[in-house]
Amino acid sequence: MNLYLSREGQTFGPYTIDQAREYLTAGQFLPNDYALLEGQTEWKSLGELLGSETVQAAPEPTPIPAEPVVESVQTLGEAIVQEQTQAVEGQSLRKAESLPRNRKIPNENKKETVILVHQPSVILSTIFVFLITAILCGGIVLGSYFITPQTVGPFLADLGLPLPLGEEKTAPEQDAITAKKAEPSTPGEMMLDEEQAQRLRGSGIRIFPVKGDEGLQAITPMDSESPLNDDDLVALVPMAHHLVLIDLTQSKITDRGLGQLVEMKNLKRLTLEGVKEITPKGIAQLKPLENLIFLNLVRVPLDDSLVDVLIGMENLREVYLFEAGLSESAISRLKTARPKMYVKEG
Repeated sequence: MNLYLSREGQTFGPYTIDQAREYLTAGQFLPNDYALLEGQTEWKSLGELLGSETVQAAPEPTPIPAEPVVESVQTLGEAIVQEQTQAVEGQSLRKAESLPRNRKIPNENKKETVILVHQPSVILSTIFVFLITAILCGGIVLGSYFITPQTVGPFLADLGLPLPLGEEKTAPEQDAITAKKAEPSTPGEMMLDEEQAQRLRGSGIRIFPVKGDEGLQAITPMDSESPLNDDDLVALVPMAHHLVLIDLTQSKITDRGLGQLVEMKNLKRLTLEGVKEITPKGIAQLKPLENLIFLNLVRVPLDDSLVDVLIGMENLREVYLFEAGLSESAISRLKTARPKMYVKEG
């Protein structure tokens, strides 16, 4: 009968019982070394194993053939598997730890060493890492939502994910988001539907790109038999954010029409030459247009109260008041209050 010896994480053997006794007597083996008999699954101390009656009564082992390496390794592998099964079922920690993960088995006949290595499952490790990563990412997104819901909320909504805590966008908010996405970012992306195109053609307004600048310009034909009126300005609504220049010369718009121009946030130049039905009160509606720097009021019948309106339009840089009905004192007051504004009177 043969046995295997384990010391400091390495396993040696097989050895016959007599060889083990001789090595123990010579001090090469120690009584507290762990030993395993072939065909058994329980490791015991060498002193306990050699002192048992079973070992003492065991028959003399037969000589080991010259080529037994594979069979011995297989036998040891079966013993290791059985021992690990017992450890899972609740065997003592000492017995489980007595089986090292790397086993070196020197064969006395072949003078070779065979190493058995237990490798962890790659698939299980990958699944574990994936789950941990998913949990961390989910926690980061949820935490970010609680910290800055206004920033993270729209992002989650765009991904089609429900908002936490039952927060949902109202219909007006959702309509505003849809309208913002649908709004073209450049004039080249703008497309009018049939109704809008028909309204624009009926108004007689001509749309051109602005040379040397980004945006569009709208010009009213002065020779039209039916001058532009307030209702015709509705045709400009689809392109409101792209208009930087509007020429309404000789049109029939009123103060109500000027109020519609407030939606043209990027408007820089406005020509109202010859428009007879607007007042300083209507022009005051243009104050929110922060980009408006040019205003043509030539031959528009106004009064001195317009000066206070023009002084309040802080971004205005150029104004034409030829034959606008303002007194010289009013013009002088405007120039004094706004010395950097170019004022052309007459």
